[in-house]
Amino acid sequence: MEKAFAYICADAEATPRLLRRYCRKVYELGYVPICPKLSEVQYLQPDNPDEKRDFHSISHQKLGRCRMLVVCGSEISNSMSAEIGAAEKKNIICTTLDGLAKIKEANENDRL
Repeated sequence: MEKAFAYICADAEATPRLLRRYCRKVYELGYVPICPKLSEVQYLQPDNPDEKRDFHSISHQKLGRCRMLVVCGSEISNSMSAEIGAAEKKNIICTTLDGLAKIKEANENDRL
């Protein structure tokens, strides 16, 4: 069964450990987590202006291939607002991690 891609939208200051926890939760909810803040920093250097631009371009391309954007964390930063705005322009579903869990719970209850 194919699973939908879910873009992880988190604060730029989120630690890799926290990002992995968000990805794990999204995976457990039945989606494929896409988290540029976790994956692209493995090979791109944000201190380099060209690579920072490339990071944003890659993130934007990945977002465009996702079915939804999942907002993770309790506060929305400026960079998160920009990602949410980009998702809305592409008519990509935006939800929170809690909202995604509630959707899964509701679907499971409907099956009973």
